[in-house]
Amino acid sequence: MNGLKNDQDIYFNFGTQSLLAETGYISDPSRISIGNNVQVQAGYHWSINDAASGSTPNLTIKDGCSVKAGLHVDCIHKVHIGRNVQIGPYVSMSDRRAAAVRPGYPGWASTAGDTNSLEVLEVGDGCILGAHCVIAGPVKIGKFSIVEPNSVVMNHVPSYCTVSGNPAVVTKVFVPEALDWVAVNGEADREAALALRREHPLLSIVIPTYNRAHHLNNILHSIYNQICDEDLVEVVVTDNASPDTTQVIGETYASLFSSLHYSRNKQNIGADLNIAHVSSLAKGSFIKLNGDDDYWRDGALIDFIGIVLQNLDCTLIHTNHFNSDGQVFRLEGCDQFLTHTSNNAVHMTMNTMKRSVWDQIEDKSKYAYTSINQIYWFYDILSLDPKFCIINRDLYYYAGVAPEGYNVGEVVIKHFLDALQHYEGRALKSETIREEKKKRLYQVILPLYEIIVTHGYSSDVSNYEEYYTDYYANEDYYEEGLLKLRQLSAIKQ
Repeated sequence: MNGLKNDQDIYFNFGTQSLLAETGYISDPSRISIGNNVQVQAGYHWSINDAASGSTPNLTIKDGCSVKAGLHVDCIHKVHIGRNVQIGPYVSMSDRRAAAVRPGYPGWASTAGDTNSLEVLEVGDGCILGAHCVIAGPVKIGKFSIVEPNSVVMNHVPSYCTVSGNPAVVTKVFVPEALDWVAVNGEADREAALALRREHPLLSIVIPTYNRAHHLNNILHSIYNQICDEDLVEVVVTDNASPDTTQVIGETYASLFSSLHYSRNKQNIGADLNIAHVSSLAKGSFIKLNGDDDYWRDGALIDFIGIVLQNLDCTLIHTNHFNSDGQVFRLEGCDQFLTHTSNNAVHMTMNTMKRSVWDQIEDKSKYAYTSINQIYWFYDILSLDPKFCIINRDLYYYAGVAPEGYNVGEVVIKHFLDALQHYEGRALKSETIREEKKKRLYQVILPLYEIIVTHGYSSDVSNYEEYYTDYYANEDYYEEGLLKLRQLSAIKQ
């Protein structure tokens, strides 16, 4: 559906796969914008006044919101509802400055103050507004906060907090170190809890980088365009002695955002050791590995944070960008992880680790020569705590940099299969490894070689056939695979 039409033939912006019930009232549809996948139930009453100017919509409801029956909005300038907000039944909100809000009465029914205010009522991404609550005046409710039913919000609410009462006050603060919502009593308790999570955020996005200043700028822009300087997210960048302008990019962003920590290695320590180094600097409860050429899609980071908050007991969170049906499912154990992630686990950007479990790995650099050191981390983590979840969603733009800096056959054949054999009989069943080995030939080894030779990439594929023979000679499908490899090698020549 592209839009709805009122009696005056005026359209408003209406996203795809959204549903607005027919029974409701909108005073001026031309000043409303509804995003994608928004569901609005009947009985709404949206009064949009003429005080605002310009083409910006007065009422904005972003992607993924769920609005129960009877939402009342009184807007004289701008009411902005962020992504994935859940609004309970018969909620009222007004951006008017109310002189007083009488108990049991919504803000729009109370004595109004400055009706010419150009301030904004903003409900942050991922918030939950309980039934019959009132948002009164141009206040900001921070991301992922919860307003309890029947509460009246008259002041700003920090992100990741629960408020209740009339007037509403903070009663709980999400503290990542505890991985829980901690009850607070009074302003002193609240400030102490907020200070604690600034030291120990929920999520550390760690970016090891080398000689990709342009890509680093793009990824940092994609992050801070969504979270600004949220205290539950930190970004850690380690520059592996890049000769380009990476240092300028890192220091510039660090001067703009207190949550970004940039450091530069005195010398290039290699990719694997740099990944281990940047991960060791993380303070968050979860370590989000991020390649320096993988950018977050608009709104994707906000969606991801919401999923993390719903799966705090998982030790690994894997993103499957090849399936974008939006499902999130939980599994357990190394065999299930291998079956469902296969080669995708090699792409570090697809993986997030619980730091408390990662810290238990004794030697995090033991397999740094393999170019897939993180694969050992993942299976060690699941051996310690088997719970993980998979997100079927395409969260990133991939720059598509060609494989370089390593021998492709050595990594995708030898090192990967060596890693699986390392856990055979302990964390992985032999049958699971055999199934993966065959799947790997037809879904990774042959297709990757074909991409490299047909596109003329300068990737190192020397001894590719030899590595294949070393690991597949005893398989009954060996000859079939060898023939295909030789056909591709002929194209390369």
